[in-house]
Formats: sequence, structure tokens, C-alpha cells
Amino acid sequence: MMRKKTLGLIGGGVLVAALAAVTVVLLQTAPETDEDSGTAQESSTESIVLTQQDANDVTSIDVTNATGSFQVVRTAEATEDEDAAFAIAGWEDLTMDTTIRTLANNTASMEADAVVEENCTDLEKFGLDDAQATQVELHFADGTSYAFRVGSEVSGGDTTYFAEADSDTVYTVKTSYLANFEKADVDFISTTILAAPASEEAYPTVETLTVARSDMSYLLELDYDETAEDSDSMSGTISTHQMVSPVEAYLNVDDSTPVITGMFGLTAESVLTPHPTETDIQAAGLDEPFGTATMVCDDGNTYVLRFGEAYTVTDDAGSQTTCYAVMLDGVDVIYQVAQEDLVWATVTPTDVASKLIFGTYVWDVGTLEVSVGDVSIDFSVQATGKDDAQVTSGGETADSERYRQFYSFLLNTTAETVELDGDTTGEVLAEIHLTTQDGTLDQTLQFYALDDFTCLITKDGVSAYTCRRSYLDVLQHNIEIFDTTEDFRTNWS
Repeated sequence: MMRKKTLGLIGGGVLVAALAAVTVVLLQTAPETDEDSGTAQESSTESIVLTQQDANDVTSIDVTNATGSFQVVRTAEATEDEDAAFAIAGWEDLTMDTTIRTLANNTASMEADAVVEENCTDLEKFGLDDAQATQVELHFADGTSYAFRVGSEVSGGDTTYFAEADSDTVYTVKTSYLANFEKADVDFISTTILAAPASEEAYPTVETLTVARSDMSYLLELDYDETAEDSDSMSGTISTHQMVSPVEAYLNVDDSTPVITGMFGLTAESVLTPHPTETDIQAAGLDEPFGTATMVCDDGNTYVLRFGEAYTVTDDAGSQTTCYAVMLDGVDVIYQVAQEDLVWATVTPTDVASKLIFGTYVWDVGTLEVSVGDVSIDFSVQATGKDDAQVTSGGETADSERYRQFYSFLLNTTAETVELDGDTTGEVLAEIHLTTQDGTLDQTLQFYALDDFTCLITKDGVSAYTCRRSYLDVLQHNIEIFDTTEDFRTNWS
């Protein structure tokens, strides 16, 4: 943000003279006051200059409001390219929300809309007595200061009652200038836990994303697929990552992307505790967290997000939200994050896994053997594409287009759920064994009955997925008709 044009400073003597002149004008055009409502009956729309200083020359701001007292300090002076930076005193190491800048911007140079009452003897009715008013004092680089009180909002809320310190003249000032002085100190700490890169091109590659939780007996791990960088690779999945734990699986790109990269730009509902003590961390359940998400990036950075047990927050309207206490390693703040934003607290393998079981490009297959019960078929493929494909089945030349159609059916083999502890002691109902021409993949899938409607699929002997048992009936039928011209069935629901 470019530095705003510096406003001219009015010296002490000139300021006194100017205010005196304004007072004369105001006494001649003073608005009448409705004593019942405490609102001005304005006779002039001309604005009233209260102070004229440059926001970049503010060195500190003292604030006392209903939440307590705090000080805002300037942490960096303005440059040709940047405005001055501010922070809450004592929390200079933490990232501040941009609203902290408004405290200086809106009041270093400020105008009132109208005079409500001069020589006011009842400041309480405007919320400007010591017991109610928010007290503010701005300090400037030239050693001067400007102090004022913020009262209650005028009916309608567009303006707020205002009085300079040690003055009994009541003004109305736009509420937007003053509203942020009512906030607590923690409200000025940024709720962005990890800033998102400035552009899509600036995002690092997430090499590994892992989730560990006390309600999971396994580690959920999603790894970057190096073959995604190979423009010639056609793996059958559009995701750049794959699940490697608890089972190997392709990923649904829409469902997995928030898990893989969602830490960038993650925003909290609120700040719970800045600079927490060990007691604070223990109370939030973060000394032994319920869960941890770890993101390892190719730029050398590793981000570790820790979160406690879920709890319920009820707002003033009675609405309830499930939230978690969260800390990011290296940031000395405990945040409160809503469950809908903290995907790592609830994600399961089934949530992110693609229903796609096979992902090998049809002309990358080297050998394929499929059996269902007593019916089986095998293929051997040599090809770089459909134009030079040579396919044999049972030792005999096979129609490459017919093979392509059959394999397209296999690509539609879909998982219903991820199944980690399926029973593999029963009879093997079907088996699919696939290798690639380059030798990078040698995979065996076996199908077991879980019940009359569901099959368990193991991948290289490890329980992995479930699918509908009716799929095997269609698979058997398609094997049986391979040597015909009958269309392959593609629906088993």
C-alpha cells in the first residue's frame, strides 16, 4: 500500500486560532438539541475539523474500553512504498489484522458531522461519562497528542457521540471512524493462521501431507506423485497426489485438495490466547493433541498444525458451532477454528479416495490376467499407442480395439468405501493381476464375499476397498463374450 499524501500539520498556535474561529461559527449556527432523545437537530451540514495529523506520524495509541486497556505501538515507520506498521504492545512478534491500521487512519485526521451540545452537564446520556466512555489518546512523532472519548451510537447507528478529552462539547462522528476502538486487544491479531501465497504460481508443491489422530489407528498419508510431472504419463487420475497409507489409492481431486493444501489460507474463528503459557496449552488439550496435520513442501518448509478435542460454542442467538483449539508450530497463538474449516479433524480415507481402482493407461499395460470363478482371460500387450498396439490373448492375436473396450470396463471398477480390516479368510471369488510394460507396476486384486451384496477387495494381499458383488457378475459376463461382437455391459448397480 502506497503511503498516503501527508497532510499539513497545524502548529499549536494556529490550531488554537482555528478552533476559536470554528467555535464562533458554531455558536452562530449551533444546532438545536432534542433533550428527550439526545440527538442533534442539525442546522448545518458543514463538517467540523477536529484534528489534522498524518496517520503515519502516530507513534502510539492508548485505549481503554469495556474490555480493558491496551496500547497500540508503531513497529515500523512509513517508507516511500509502505505505510507505517502497528501492533499491540507486547505482541509485536504476532501478525496483526489490517484493522489495526484504521485506529490511526480514521482519527489522526478527523471531522465531526455536527455539534450536539456545548457546555454539556449530563455526559452520561451520551455514554461519554467516565463510567461508559471509551478513552483514546493518540501520540504523534512531534511530541503532541490528541485525546478523546467515544460514547454511544446515535439512533440508526451511522454516527456516534464523541467528545474531546477534558471538553464538555458533544459531537457526532461517523461510527465507522470509531467502531474499532470498542474491540478487545486480541481482536487485532490476525486470524489467518498460515497466509496463502500471493498467486497460484507461488504455491510450493506439497510433497507429503500426513494426518494423525487419536481416533485413528493408522496414519493417513497423501504423497505427491512424481509421475504427475511427466507430460507423457496418463495414469487415469487427475490428482497430483496419491494415498499411500493406510492403503494405496488414487485420490478424488475435489475432495483431497482441501486436505492437501488447505493449510494455506486457513482462518480461525477467533484468537483464544496469544503467547500462551504451558498451563494454557495444557488447558486447550494441545500438550498431547487429539490430532496433528503435517505438510511438507518442496521449498524446504514443514508446517505442523496441532488441534485438541472438539467442543461446542454457543453464540448469543443460541446457535451452536463445533470448534477446536489449534496451534501452528512457530506461531505463539492458540486459535479457535470451526470444524468445517479444520478438515484434518474429521477426514477419513474414504472421504478423499477416488472410486477409481485402476489407473494405468490402456497402452501402458504389459500383462493382464482376469478370473471370476471358473472363467478367465489373459492379455499380453505391446504398444506405445493404439496405432501400433499388438495384443494377444491365450497365445493368439486378439483384436486390440476389443481389448481396449474390455479394459475400459475394468477402469470403471469402482470402490464404495475404504476397508482396512476386511476378512480375507474366505474363498477368493475373483482375481485381477496387472503389470505394466515398463515394470513399474505389478499389482494383484482379489475379491472376497463380505455378504450377499458386498465384496472386499484386497490389493496385493492387503484389505483395501469394498464394492458391489453384482460387479463380479458383469465382469464374468464380459469375459465370456469377449470373442463375440456383443457390447460389453458397463452397469452393475
